[in-house]
Amino acid sequence: MKIAIPVKTDRENPAVAPLFGKAKWFAFVEDGKINIKKNPAQGGHEVIRWFASNNIDAIIFMEMGVTPYELIKSLGTIKLYHAGFERILLEEIVQKFDDNTLTELNEEKMLEIIAHHETKH
Repeated sequence: MKIAIPVKTDRENPAVAPLFGKAKWFAFVEDGKINIKKNPAQGGHEVIRWFASNNIDAIIFMEMGVTPYELIKSLGTIKLYHAGFERILLEEIVQKFDDNTLTELNEEKMLEIIAHHETKH
């Protein structure tokens, strides 16, 4: 499984970035290896297209708007997991995923996260 996670920096064990589409960096996790790449996209919609072209299976994030979510839904191939709203480091969230303590988001929970995002921005 190939997982994408927005992060704040390209340093070792960065914090998860709170804003999905505006993240400057993304950590890609596959087969226990972490590779951090600069975000070449402008906004969440373009990020999702980038992910689709790179065969991303899952995204772990804090906040996401409705536009990228609608594209994810239309693609039907990317699973979504919430990192929570509190500061968390990359290694910790990857461990939570590996331990199966993150739950795949359903439509209802995703709409709550979008509403939370939109009240702040």
